[in-house]
Amino acid sequence: MGLYPVNSVWVTGLPKIAYRLGVGKWEGVVMHYTDNSNSTAWNERAYMATNYDNAFVHEFIDPNVILQVADPHYLAYGAGSPANQRFVHLELCVAKSQSDFDKSFDMWCQRAAFFLSERKLPVDSASSDGSGTLWAHADVTRWLGGTTHMDPIAYLNKWGKSWQDAVDTVQRHYDLITGVEEAMLKPEDANKLIDTFLSPLWYFVGSDEDKEEIHRLANELRKASGQPEQ
Repeated sequence: MGLYPVNSVWVTGLPKIAYRLGVGKWEGVVMHYTDNSNSTAWNERAYMATNYDNAFVHEFIDPNVILQVADPHYLAYGAGSPANQRFVHLELCVAKSQSDFDKSFDMWCQRAAFFLSERKLPVDSASSDGSGTLWAHADVTRWLGGTTHMDPIAYLNKWGKSWQDAVDTVQRHYDLITGVEEAMLKPEDANKLIDTFLSPLWYFVGSDEDKEEIHRLANELRKASGQPEQ
């Protein structure tokens, strides 16, 4: 799977303020949602164009478009000063259906993975000590301050996703973007080989040494397919 296309239409007149480490040196990503039932990426941009003194983010994402509205090399007013000077801000628009949510959610997560990979930052979920590269807006409220919003947790729950699901999806995209190969062997194929060949052979052989070797081979198949050893 390749990268989703991005439509960059930056709002004119936005402030050009460097991150605390310098221009283009973001330290992670904050994930938001719009909390506007009528929102699309384009009408959110239209509103932001005349109200950016109060708040603005780097991208709005709906099922139809990833719309970059501010230069990510400079900070945005997305979640209070402590977060703004450190992070890129990505805003997920409210979906009208499960299929719309699923698509926009995947796009949103891929964008987070992209920005982390651009700075060679790992996918590291936010912690109470202020560390981490991947933050929900709610994490910023709890652990950095400067804001009071608790998104996007409840919104994700509404569509059957948790924050951990978001972290896991960002990691999956990150691995694809950075070239980490997925397991070559599917779990169901590994288990079929174990059940069809190795398990019957284990009962057939006589020595404990042979049984141990069969057990080792079964675990190698499990590891190759991303499953825990037994």
